[in-house]
Amino acid sequence: MMDDMAEATGERPLRPFPALDPEPPRRYSWRSLRWPAVACGVAAAVVAAILTWPSSSSPAASRPARAPFSDRDGLVVFEQQPSGLLGTAAPDGSHLVMLKRLGPLQGEDLPLAASDGHYLLNLEGQLVTMGPAGPVSVSDLATSGSLAETNQAASFGWLDATFADGGRYVLAVACDETSYVSQSWVADLVPAAGGSVRTLGTVTDAVGDPDSAAAIVSAPVSASAATSASECYGSETTPDNAIELRGPGLAARTLVTAAELKDALGWPQGTPVQVYALPAPGGSMLALRVRVDVLPGQPVPRPDGVVVITRAGRIVAKMPPQAVGMIMQWSPDGQQIASCQDSPGAPSTVTIWAVGKAVRTIVLPGRHDVYCNQLLWSPDGSQLLYAAYATEHGLDEAADLQHGWTVIDLRTGRVHDVTAPGQPAAWLPGTAGETR
Repeated sequence: MMDDMAEATGERPLRPFPALDPEPPRRYSWRSLRWPAVACGVAAAVVAAILTWPSSSSPAASRPARAPFSDRDGLVVFEQQPSGLLGTAAPDGSHLVMLKRLGPLQGEDLPLAASDGHYLLNLEGQLVTMGPAGPVSVSDLATSGSLAETNQAASFGWLDATFADGGRYVLAVACDETSYVSQSWVADLVPAAGGSVRTLGTVTDAVGDPDSAAAIVSAPVSASAATSASECYGSETTPDNAIELRGPGLAARTLVTAAELKDALGWPQGTPVQVYALPAPGGSMLALRVRVDVLPGQPVPRPDGVVVITRAGRIVAKMPPQAVGMIMQWSPDGQQIASCQDSPGAPSTVTIWAVGKAVRTIVLPGRHDVYCNQLLWSPDGSQLLYAAYATEHGLDEAADLQHGWTVIDLRTGRVHDVTAPGQPAAWLPGTAGETR
């Protein structure tokens, strides 16, 4: 109606509430604003360049701000102690799930992961089968079938347990107590999926061969020493053991002797030693820890030495002393060894040694642990998980443990503590947040 009247009289229509909706004196468009906008942008860029120009008095100004820590690449399986319950989480501690339906694991040792990620294994002979999102079942190898008949592992536990041929076999070192006259440590090869157990004979120590159904064995250097091996739980040992490769139905093949290792380290040949093998993934190289053999309570005259050999027994490198730690772990590509060092009154450190090259040391700020008990590589080899005994004054052993873990980013050297209700046992490829 008002519009019709305006057209009839020729007057301009009234706008309601002109104070609230004034007619702008000029309409703005990108065409009219583009040159002022360009000018302002150029001026702002000049000011920003002046403010961010690096200065010799402020070296931090040239470094970009570091993004907050975040890493969810893979799946961490951890064990809660003293309950023994397993859990899973992302490496940064998110998506945490306790797997109560599986029931607790026995013992206080952390389970070991197979290189193919299909199983976990502890010294009590419990085999944890893995699914796409973590552990799904627990079975007992130590009390099943012919293994329980071969030795008393079910009663006394295993001295050591590792995987062979990826994760297809378990190599168990246990006390053979079938004869009460003479006891000795023996190595048994057990198919992880079930089957006949193969005994590989008397050993001082043994680990599974990553590349085949065989074992890399520390053994007495002579047959007479092997037959007179001391009792499993006695105080005496048989030093100067050689490193052998043993497989079912194959003759034992000596890779290197203690005499050759002592010569490589520059130690007197009269020094009695024990040798322990740590094979790289794939088994192409072995790191051999050489330890002076002394009775319990006696002072150790020299620290451990580590020598790296090829699968054929050729000595290729000697680890620098500062890189030798209590825990040592090969990287997934078999080219580097990570180890951890804890010194009273000094920050805890982790070293990375590429075989035959320089040592890289990463300090863990704020950590003064008694000693570390776990060091795990990420599946892609770019990070490490560190866990430790933080004190030695707890009411029980579990009270001394660090709760959770520390993530070390090898690309940047950054360190990040993660709070979780347990100790990490495995860092596996996987997707966090799935239904478990």
